[in-house]
Amino acid sequence: MFLFAPPVLQAPAPTAAPAPEAPLTLDLVGALARARHENPLLRAAKARVDERRGLITSTRADALPQLTLVGDFTRVRDVSILNSGFADSAATFGLSPTSLVGARSIYTSQANLTQPLFYWGKLGTAVDIAKMGEQEATLAYTTSELDVLHGVAKAYLGVQAAQAEQEVIETRRKTAEQFVADVKARLEAQTATELDRLRAESELLAVIPEALQAEANVKRAMEVLNGQLGLDPKAPLALAPLGLPEAAPKPAGAERSELAQLKQQEAMYRANEKIITSDLRPKFDLSASYGYQAGKSDNLFKEPYDTWKVSVTMKFPIFDGLRSSGKRAQNTAQLEQVKQSRIDRERTVAIEQSTADRELEKAMALNEAARRAHDATVEALRMSRESFEQGLITSLDLLQAERAERQAESQRRRAELGLWSARFDQRRSLGLPPL
Repeated sequence: MFLFAPPVLQAPAPTAAPAPEAPLTLDLVGALARARHENPLLRAAKARVDERRGLITSTRADALPQLTLVGDFTRVRDVSILNSGFADSAATFGLSPTSLVGARSIYTSQANLTQPLFYWGKLGTAVDIAKMGEQEATLAYTTSELDVLHGVAKAYLGVQAAQAEQEVIETRRKTAEQFVADVKARLEAQTATELDRLRAESELLAVIPEALQAEANVKRAMEVLNGQLGLDPKAPLALAPLGLPEAAPKPAGAERSELAQLKQQEAMYRANEKIITSDLRPKFDLSASYGYQAGKSDNLFKEPYDTWKVSVTMKFPIFDGLRSSGKRAQNTAQLEQVKQSRIDRERTVAIEQSTADRELEKAMALNEAARRAHDATVEALRMSRESFEQGLITSLDLLQAERAERQAESQRRRAELGLWSARFDQRRSLGLPPL
């Protein structure tokens, strides 16, 4: 008889439910600051800048002297002398062929130095292009940063809009539930009709799917914002409300980083033309070596076994199979592509700026109209409630007044957020961050 249950029969010990994770509280400034440090796209763009900085160092190395230490041991048996005329007459001097081709050991220890002397500006231009590449990568990082920050700002607005819509729909649902309860009570008191009950229940049933959709929209908007912030999509957030943006004059714009990046690319292609031209001209290199070479290791680092060599070499390309011509044609075509892209981008930026200005004016007008409309519906709801208490209108009329007020409240909130969105779009068109 078992006094205790076998391990396989024992019920698993109850595990405590994990405590819910505390939501991360953020305002818009905090969200933008977090995106600067945690967004994966910005990290990749920053790594690209570091890569270009490393390219400057490696390119500059081509213009600096290269020093190499060599240590070599060679065991060789060379029979080429047997095929010469001297081998035929060696027997005359009493020499056997075997003695002429005996294996030999050679020990070598030396230092080699190479230094480019004159390349018609190719090496210096290559370093300049590498520095331009770093600036181009920095401008690309600025563009990515602006895109990410404005994406975070828009995602922040998306969460605020979805939550505002959910609050409005939730208020409509509670109002509809209250009206259903009131109509049922009045129906028992025989002061309402069956038609009033059906209308109240119909309004309640109609708002339930909207509430479910609003909840799904909030979760989706939160996941998008978490992705922009480098957080887990399911991480809870508590966002501070924005309120109304302060009235301010149009900010002074900066040069768009996209345009500056294209201009930098044009400069790089123009500089590359100088490198292509230098490949068709003679080049001068200096090479030097010093060391020791001996048949026995004991003779290394001793005289007269020291050896040295200094040479200046000129290389004059005569025909390279039209490789340089093809490079020049390719470089010219790429330069034209970048130039036309810059012109097209300049026109697009001008359209973006004028459109953003118009949209901001429209958003301000819509916000003012929505605010006045909401004030009017609030007053109409107050009068409807007084009339309902006096028996002048039906519960359906009061329900419609409640719904109109909720819709006006929703439009007012959307207009406020639309004003923020228009402000962000204007600042993006001017090459500025959201705040």
